[in-house]
Amino acid sequence: RCGGPTEVPGLEGPFFAPAVLTGVTHEMRIMREEIFGPVLPVITVDSEEEAIRLANDSEFGLSASVWTLDRARGERIVRRIEAGSVWINDHSYSHGACQCSWGGVKNSGLGRSHSKFGFYECVNVKHVAWEPSRLPQFWWHPYDESLRTAMRSSAQLLYGRDEDKLGALRQGALPLAKVARKMLRGARRRP
Repeated sequence: RCGGPTEVPGLEGPFFAPAVLTGVTHEMRIMREEIFGPVLPVITVDSEEEAIRLANDSEFGLSASVWTLDRARGERIVRRIEAGSVWINDHSYSHGACQCSWGGVKNSGLGRSHSKFGFYECVNVKHVAWEPSRLPQFWWHPYDESLRTAMRSSAQLLYGRDEDKLGALRQGALPLAKVARKMLRGARRRP
C-alpha cells in the first residue's frame, strides 16, 4: 500500500489522497464497485486470459487501460475488454477531447457524450414511410392460395439452392403471373 493521508489540515469533507492498493483480491469491494480514484488497486494474475476474464467479470464497464511494452499484445487485449473506453499505456485523456466518444457499457450507463455519438443522444430519430407507387401492395389482405404459392416460389427463386430453382419456377410461374396481373389492374384503378 502507498498513498497519502485521508485527513488534510484545513480541508473538510471526504478526502482520499492518491493511493496504490496491493494485496487486493477480486472479491473485495474495491474491485467490485465503480470507483473514480484517485485509487489504483493492483491484483496479481497468472495469465493474460485470467486478466481479461477478471476485468470483464464486473457489472460495470466505463473505462479501462492496458499497460504493456508489447503494442500488439495491448491491441489484442483491449479488443476483448468490455468497456466504453479502453486505452493502451494511458488513461482518461480522451474525456477532455470532444472528438472522442465517452460513455460506458453494462451498468456504467447508456448512451454517449462527446463526438458525433454524443450529438446523436440529443436528437429524436423518426422514420416516416410512404409508398409513392400507384401499384397496390400485394402482401396485404386478402390472401389466397395463389399468393401463398407465389411468395413461396419467389423466396425459393431468390434464396433457395440452385437445384431447387427450376421446380420453384414451374410451380410459381402461374401464381406469380396472377399476382402481377392483380397489381397492374389495381394500379389502373388507383387515383
